[in-house]
Amino acid sequence: MTATQPRILCVDDEPNLLSALYRTLCEDYDVTTAHGGAEALAILAREAPFEVVVSDMRMPQMDGAAFLARVKEGWPDAVRVLLTGQTDMTQAISAINEGAIFRYLAKPCPQEELRRTLESAVAKYRCDQNERHLLESTLTALVKTLTEILALATPWAFHRSSIAVACVRHALPRLRWRNPWIYEVAASLSQIGCIGIPRDVLIRDAARRPLTAPESKLIAEHPDAASKLLAAIPRLEKVAQIVRYQGAPPPRGTDPEVQRGAELLRAVLTLERNASLGQGGRVRQQLEAIYPALPDEVVGALADFRGAVSEMRIAFVAELRPGWVLEQDVYTTTGMLLLSKGHELTDTAILALRRQLACNALAEPIHVRCHAPARAEA
Repeated sequence: MTATQPRILCVDDEPNLLSALYRTLCEDYDVTTAHGGAEALAILAREAPFEVVVSDMRMPQMDGAAFLARVKEGWPDAVRVLLTGQTDMTQAISAINEGAIFRYLAKPCPQEELRRTLESAVAKYRCDQNERHLLESTLTALVKTLTEILALATPWAFHRSSIAVACVRHALPRLRWRNPWIYEVAASLSQIGCIGIPRDVLIRDAARRPLTAPESKLIAEHPDAASKLLAAIPRLEKVAQIVRYQGAPPPRGTDPEVQRGAELLRAVLTLERNASLGQGGRVRQQLEAIYPALPDEVVGALADFRGAVSEMRIAFVAELRPGWVLEQDVYTTTGMLLLSKGHELTDTAILALRRQLACNALAEPIHVRCHAPARAEA
């Protein structure tokens, strides 16, 4: 066995058949065996990922189709192969139609056919992983670009989304939800619909000052505007729906990931808007008072969060770091506004300031607020 061998999990309730599978495959694959579906699920929980899971159909307590359906739910990346006899054909076809398996093999299965099938399954796994990595790197770059645009165009909205991201990152390890990137991206882009809303309107809204009816309409519509923008981006469809329902419960029957993501986002934005973070109060009590319908698991995940403690300082451009917040408007020496007070600095913004300084178009130092890392309450 070498470190590069694909990992295969073989499942059968008959020890002799498992031993035969192991002898057939062990030279080319890293083979793990399990006596039945329950043992296999325990192995997957401890030792995943596996490239391929091969299961016999006829097993007591949990047949192969039911077991592979569980694998699809818990470890969807694993390519699933079902070994079945002629009498089990109806169930095998049903499993194929439900998407639980990649391929089925009729027993007794010739060794060469089994090998060809596993080669195809491993190739599919690796192709899927390569495509996922490509999409994720593309999405990461896209999300970073959108947040940079938000930071430059609407720093107040960007500051709010940054607080939401900090809360979500704190909660996700406790929630243990699948696809955590969906919820973090939704928090990052939750305020992208604020681009185009006048800065003074956003500031007055944040300060709870009166707005005109048209201004209130602009604020109320920004989640829908963001959702329409994000829905056009492949793989961000659920993110778009979470962002859309950040201010109101989604309709019944909504996808569970969207439902819980919207609840989490609405909770953290509610906390931020009510200045409930970083002021020594108990987040659990505040959440229960402000948002009593919030599920207990979300309340528990946020209960020990405290917002970042801030520190005022005067800094030179060379000292600036991403995440620091401007405490003054920054102008060029000719009087052009570069960045507004409240802008949370990003790599792009810092680079722009350095370029202006290099051209002698910027005066130092700059008043900023530095954020310490979020911490748990004592």
